[in-house]
Amino acid sequence: MTPLEYFGASQKGDSWELQLPQQIHGAFGGVTGGALAAAAIALGRTLAPDRVATGIDIHFLRGLSTTEAVVNVTALSSGRSLTIVRIEFTDASGRSTTEARVGFAAPQMLRTDIESAGNSAGLMGPPPPDLAASAKPWRKPEGVEVPIIDTAAPKAARVGSAIATLVTVPWEATGDGSEGPCLAADLSVGPPVDAALPKGTWVPHPNPDLSLRFSGKATSGELVAIAACTRIVSGLATVETEVWQGEVLTATGVSTSLLMAKS
Repeated sequence: MTPLEYFGASQKGDSWELQLPQQIHGAFGGVTGGALAAAAIALGRTLAPDRVATGIDIHFLRGLSTTEAVVNVTALSSGRSLTIVRIEFTDASGRSTTEARVGFAAPQMLRTDIESAGNSAGLMGPPPPDLAASAKPWRKPEGVEVPIIDTAAPKAARVGSAIATLVTVPWEATGDGSEGPCLAADLSVGPPVDAALPKGTWVPHPNPDLSLRFSGKATSGELVAIAACTRIVSGLATVETEVWQGEVLTATGVSTSLLMAKS
């Protein structure tokens, strides 16, 4: 099943309608940000079908709690080498929930004969070969429905000062497969922030954004996102992430988490 099929996408005039499965909802009753990022890339491809995704910057304005969504896809610019697409999501009531910008490059315009000697090393990976054996499945919060845990089967383990999250992508990769790393990266944001909080302390820490840059094809449904909380200051936590397919670095990213005070 392709990403567009998984998200129930159908074109209606100048817009797209999505039928988002309940299985990709998170702990707060809405679609997970990584799934929305994946949908943004899949929809962006419709305006740049022969190009490869270079990166995504996505902002979650409010939770998308409905299974139906309307999406506007607009080409902001399209040149010989690069296309920039804006994707805007609204929920069933017409409220804006998410906005993303995705870059797509023309492969024929790129020099593929030049590679960095360290392009497979990353800063935190690749994941150790015994990671799957040591990783533990995410625990479901008591009394809270978190369908994405059953869908993506996330498992976590420490890797040095970072935390690795193993994720199973619930759709088949198409093209460069950049939709999969979006899901893995977003699911990896929370654990390192939890680990950085004082022991015995729990603070809500939603992430309102995600930025990824893609560096290799993600053709497998089994991905590992290694993430570290690099800084917490003034209620803002910065999380850096690498997404790996085996020993291939497929994406690097950064996200903000908001440490919320009691209301």
